[in-house]
Amino acid sequence: MTYLIQNIKQERLSILLKVGMRLAAERNLDRLLNMIIEETTAVMDAERSSLYLIDAEKNEMWAKIAQGVEIIEIRFPIGVGIAGAVGRTGEIINIPEAYSDPRFNPEFDKKTGYRTRSILCVPMKNLIGGIIGAIQVLNKKSGAFQAEDEALLTALAAQASIAIDNADLYKKLNELNLSLEHKVKERTSDLLRANERLSTLNRELAEISITDSLTQAFNRQYFMDRIRQEVKRASRYGTHVSLLMMDLDHFKIVNDTHGHQAGDTVLSGVAARVKESIREIDLFARYGGEEFCLIATAMDRGEAFLLADRLRGLIEQERFSHNGKEIRVTLSIGVGSWEPSFRENFEELIKQADDALYRAKEQGRNRVCN
Repeated sequence: MTYLIQNIKQERLSILLKVGMRLAAERNLDRLLNMIIEETTAVMDAERSSLYLIDAEKNEMWAKIAQGVEIIEIRFPIGVGIAGAVGRTGEIINIPEAYSDPRFNPEFDKKTGYRTRSILCVPMKNLIGGIIGAIQVLNKKSGAFQAEDEALLTALAAQASIAIDNADLYKKLNELNLSLEHKVKERTSDLLRANERLSTLNRELAEISITDSLTQAFNRQYFMDRIRQEVKRASRYGTHVSLLMMDLDHFKIVNDTHGHQAGDTVLSGVAARVKESIREIDLFARYGGEEFCLIATAMDRGEAFLLADRLRGLIEQERFSHNGKEIRVTLSIGVGSWEPSFRENFEELIKQADDALYRAKEQGRNRVCN
């Protein structure tokens, strides 16, 4: 079962990468917006998708909404409805029952003749973190939207935001080229600046990813975003969330003895072994260097401790091979769990798990402390 779940996860990430490449290749803004809606509906296994962009001058959001094969457009003030709330706050909203949530505006259903059941809406942000809109999916076909769906839609929104920025830049560049036919000498500097901006965006697009390139675990930035969200959710709803901070013991010896390439092999191998041994809803990330972290949602401290000790045992038994040489490593793990006193302070949870990791190191390594 674990193997199947891992394959499904990898399949969705592969689809996300392919969708990102298709979006990045489209420079026509209107076609791009329609493509984002169609791809989002398919990737998220939803009945309908909506894309909302902020019109700052009018303090409005305008939306393209998928309705069967037809795309319709509507406008409404920022702050109105679910998408308006996301556009104002930048927070993810996941509602299993739309009509039981006071933020839901049934007027949208009346206008479109549609019956909304569940909603997942995430913000779209530009490269400097400004909110430019939101992407919303309705009525997942296979049940309620889960944490993995939030992660997937957030990543898709990031790709869509960059693609929109690129397409908008191309549109402006084309307009500039028309003007240059009459003012070539006067506008040469503008053209150079536009081309430099375009080159910068393309380089940044190639670099932006939610995964660590070496281990294929999530990267630290994405981990920090998600731990904030999970602690907020725990604070609001009283749900469980635990954090495992993991550190490879004496990893410097591996690099010094076998070389840094061998060290990379071990890091990749450890990450792969952990990922195939956790639930689909768990979030595994590379925190930095030889340190990893795992967000275990809906898991209390005792359950998290058992999970940590199982992972520690798996790595202890694992044999990693590099250039015909066998390499063995062990893990020290610190376990922290959200407590009501933390409220929305995610840093307290990180500190609790990190302090526990320090105790595991001090007590001899290859152990779990909480």
